[in-house]
Amino acid sequence: MEKAGMENTKIKAIGFDGNGVLYRRSRDFAAALAAYIRDSFSPGLDLGFAEECHKRHMFRSFDGSIGKARVMEDFLDELGISDPGARKAILEKELEFSRAIELFPGEKETLLELERRGFVLGMITNSYQSAAEKASWFRALGLECIARRVVSSIDAGVSKPDPGIYLAFAAEAGFPAREIAFVGHEDFELAGAAKAGMLPVSFNCGEEVARPLHLGRFSDLLDIFPYPG
Repeated sequence: MEKAGMENTKIKAIGFDGNGVLYRRSRDFAAALAAYIRDSFSPGLDLGFAEECHKRHMFRSFDGSIGKARVMEDFLDELGISDPGARKAILEKELEFSRAIELFPGEKETLLELERRGFVLGMITNSYQSAAEKASWFRALGLECIARRVVSSIDAGVSKPDPGIYLAFAAEAGFPAREIAFVGHEDFELAGAAKAGMLPVSFNCGEEVARPLHLGRFSDLLDIFPYPG
């Protein structure tokens, strides 16, 4: 854990990125979905193309201008999947694979302890999944402290690194941005948090992305933020 900047004692809330920070998957869900489509409905499907196609359509929806249902329709149209039964099964599998998340070691205990200490917690995510959908994942894991405040770009109508999505979380948390830390793993989202006035904290990233406040382990948050400012 890097301790530079630990003199900051005014943090009252912490927002986390989603995939790669609050959770991970043993297999990329776009890859899992592509393999399922090939094995079940389209034997000649090029997996690399299907994965790229899914991600390309998914990214279109991050600013909320296109809904998830339309994204999936366009994705399946491009793959040439027209059978209604197959399309229904694929949509169900997409949710199944999306929900198959894992926590990082020590994460649940750390989050619950941060809540016990009085920090307001939540998630700021670029996603075509709604905030309600993602919140349900954390409720199922016994982490209501995260589920209460999820800001998803598809609902917010703006995506990271635009300051607007961070400020939407600040409104949910009830504190100004300067009293909120953001934990992320990608350079653009950490830079966006800083631009919005939040304190960036890096995790699960390379040295080229790491910020002065960096978590070697998720539980390092308890040392960086012993109590709300």
